[in-house]
Amino acid sequence: MFRKIQKFFNRSKHERLSDPGSDSLSSDPLFNPSKHERQAEMFHELLSRSKRISKDAFTDNFGGIADDVVEMLDNDQVRKTIQEARETMEEDLSNPLRKVEFGSFSKAKELKNGEVAAIDGTFALPMQKYSTGQAICVGIGSLSHRRPMQDSLHYWSSKVFLSEASDTDDFIAREKRGLFGTYPTAYLRYYEVQHCLEIEEPYLFLDGPLVDESLIARPEGIQLYNELFQSGKQSLGVLKNIANPIFTKFARALKPGEIYVVGTLEEHLNQSSAARNRYVSDRFKNSVASNIFKGVFKPRNKAFGFEVHKDHLEDMLRIMAADCQMNNAGHEIPFLLNRIDEEVRKNFNPQILKDRIAFQMATHSEELFFEETNERSFR
Repeated sequence: MFRKIQKFFNRSKHERLSDPGSDSLSSDPLFNPSKHERQAEMFHELLSRSKRISKDAFTDNFGGIADDVVEMLDNDQVRKTIQEARETMEEDLSNPLRKVEFGSFSKAKELKNGEVAAIDGTFALPMQKYSTGQAICVGIGSLSHRRPMQDSLHYWSSKVFLSEASDTDDFIAREKRGLFGTYPTAYLRYYEVQHCLEIEEPYLFLDGPLVDESLIARPEGIQLYNELFQSGKQSLGVLKNIANPIFTKFARALKPGEIYVVGTLEEHLNQSSAARNRYVSDRFKNSVASNIFKGVFKPRNKAFGFEVHKDHLEDMLRIMAADCQMNNAGHEIPFLLNRIDEEVRKNFNPQILKDRIAFQMATHSEELFFEETNERSFR
């Protein structure tokens, strides 16, 4: 079914050319554009669709930009696409639409018993890139309906020393690896998953994807995820914002109280840009990734995404639905995820640490402070 969905929403160039509402630079049905060519085409279309707005019009009503955005999001073509997505879901026999009751706490005794924990992390110090190194610090916490976050508050900090380089060439090579080889979110996700393995609760909610795509391109990430799925713990990730264009169509086609499994992580990776997951091992894709289900759910007015191992699907969807905070308009995700999000951000304020670093640099050397501090800070 996922392949059918992908085929529908990723029509070929030839099919799009036959669509009277489609503009294209090429009329060749065999045209198979490279990434650079697709970007060039999109830039051309972006320019061709731009309109000049006078100062008076912008002052009066922002030149109608707000109306343009709403029209882009809700027009006849969009409604047709959403209707077709709805029909696809209703015809799906392998992963039928689920109708559930959200916010019924009593339907998951695991919540009351304190067996469910929500895990979240944030950057206590976002990635700071300096002339001869970089620094990063993340804060990770978790809580349940019986346990406060203070019982599991952890900081993780790292820095890259370029002073250990053997010579100038090694110095530059280390600097390039540091500046371009580290993905901050993967660093954060790594310690969130490690935290999952350290706490006692057998059922886990993660704020974000269950499996981070950048992390599984690294052997340390694959090893950690293998440990998580072999631990016996059941986990589910909740995505507050659905970025994938295919998933957004199904999300908008959902009715309140519905859950729909769109496909697996393996299928998603295979359909994604080759550049994004070329380092993900085929073994991981065929084993773990093929067992990770991705889907969407809509408690009330807003839809969210989820990721869960297929063996844990029934339990975790039931627990997730039971804990959804239905009186939190537009944020009807599990109560525990709302609470951990609030607690983590209350305990980790990056500006305080950034100010302390700036103070230490200024105390050490005024020249160092002005050389390493972003000039925007002086405006």
